[in-house]
Amino acid sequence: MDNKSSTSSRTPEDVEGEPVAKKTRLVHKTIIYDESVPNQWLDEPPLEVWDHHIIPLLGLRDLALSRPVCTFFEAYWQDKFSNNVLPLRVGNDVATINDVMGVIEILSMRRVYTKINPFVVLLGKGDHQVTSSWTDQDGEEIQTTLGITRSNITFLGRGKDITTILGGFGIDNLDNITFKNMTVTNTSYLGNGIRMLNAKVDLFDVAFNGCTSGGLRIPGDSTSGTTFVVATRCEFANSGVGAAVHGSLTSAKFNNCVFNDNSSGLSVQESTVHLYGAATAIHSNYFGIFASDSCKVIIHLPSHHKTIYNNTQEDRYLHFQGGSITNVED
Repeated sequence: MDNKSSTSSRTPEDVEGEPVAKKTRLVHKTIIYDESVPNQWLDEPPLEVWDHHIIPLLGLRDLALSRPVCTFFEAYWQDKFSNNVLPLRVGNDVATINDVMGVIEILSMRRVYTKINPFVVLLGKGDHQVTSSWTDQDGEEIQTTLGITRSNITFLGRGKDITTILGGFGIDNLDNITFKNMTVTNTSYLGNGIRMLNAKVDLFDVAFNGCTSGGLRIPGDSTSGTTFVVATRCEFANSGVGAAVHGSLTSAKFNNCVFNDNSSGLSVQESTVHLYGAATAIHSNYFGIFASDSCKVIIHLPSHHKTIYNNTQEDRYLHFQGGSITNVED
């Protein structure tokens, strides 16, 4: 027996942000295929089947390509796109990580992304090779580096041991760029994991391993804006320098981060750096902390905490115009 409904059986309060396609639906019905009925498989299945079983299988590219088919798909696209619930999946929606920024440029002209509601790029299992180049603020072209061109983007991997970026990222004059759950390695000439200037970046559970020049590099020539980075549970290892934080307008916070097996674990020049968390460790580098040019390194741990140890040359190296490295107990 057919049970008919003029609308979906759900009320607007059931699931916030669900599709807005407004069509008559049969809630319970056995469907027999009839080739003489146009659009039968669009019109006959209950809305719940589309909402909960079919549409969730479609990504950003799938829905975008389905829009010209009929207004049914257009309604779903408008709802999902306007509510920003369509992440860009590398390997599905775009072929490689090198294609990401082209899509972001187009979609950013059609809606506004914010710190609270950023554009999300999903990076799946395996290696993601960066083959593009980026031109920095000095006009130098840097190979194997993806240039980020828009603010409010989150790059989300599946884990340090699952998602690997083979290359680096260049970030200038942007806000709210976030990286989570991945390993970044850049073995090209002068390769950096992330090179940033006049920007604000957050890092969560990111491992920088085997970067020729440095895992994280903030050059000291910032004159027009502030640079701020927060890293949480990150690793900086086997690189020219683990993290280079330079510039009088630069500050950084490292929460429970580890720096090991670099020429310098942490290089600080003119800037201010805060270290937090009992899991913080700077060990087995040539220099532990290399501090110069009136910089300030503030370690928010008791002096007896095993923070800096087993570095070949010196654990705390104060060089040229007296940077400071101090412990404070909050």
